[in-house]
Amino acid sequence: MAVPSAPPPDDDAPAVEQTIDVGTWNRFTQSLAAAIQPPGSAADAGTVTVSLEAPAPIVSADAELWERTGRGPMRLLRRKRRLFPSPQAPTVTLAARPDQVVLTAPTRDDAGRVLLHDAATTALAALGWERRDDVMVRRLTDADAAAALATRILIEVFDVAHPADLSVHGVGVS
Repeated sequence: MAVPSAPPPDDDAPAVEQTIDVGTWNRFTQSLAAAIQPPGSAADAGTVTVSLEAPAPIVSADAELWERTGRGPMRLLRRKRRLFPSPQAPTVTLAARPDQVVLTAPTRDDAGRVLLHDAATTALAALGWERRDDVMVRRLTDADAAAALATRILIEVFDVAHPADLSVHGVGVS
């Protein structure tokens, strides 16, 4: 007896970013949750990834940013190193897998410049995010909760006034 295979991908299906409604925050949150729901059963579902980029950087160009070098308690005695703000806007990425949704927000760009200042990383940590090297990470099991948290981050931390201001990029099931 032949095992039924998954249906072929529908070439006429809209891209992930086209399914996200940017009319209001309420519709945005609901459509984002629907977009990151893995299709089909958990056994044949892949990863759906949506990247949401703020319209402007949140670290001002004239910000004084410093970091102590090294690790551990001796770090407090070491010299400070000046950091430079990134001209890029911050992003939050949602990667939906069958068992969890992983939200990530990079704190530095590829050149090592600051995307998220201390107040932003402190706000994310207060919401349960963990810092791992140059990225903040939060794992949730519910797509609705992940979409609501992403919306909250966009409004409260990234200072996005309206969802239409966002740059939305999506990758379908992979």
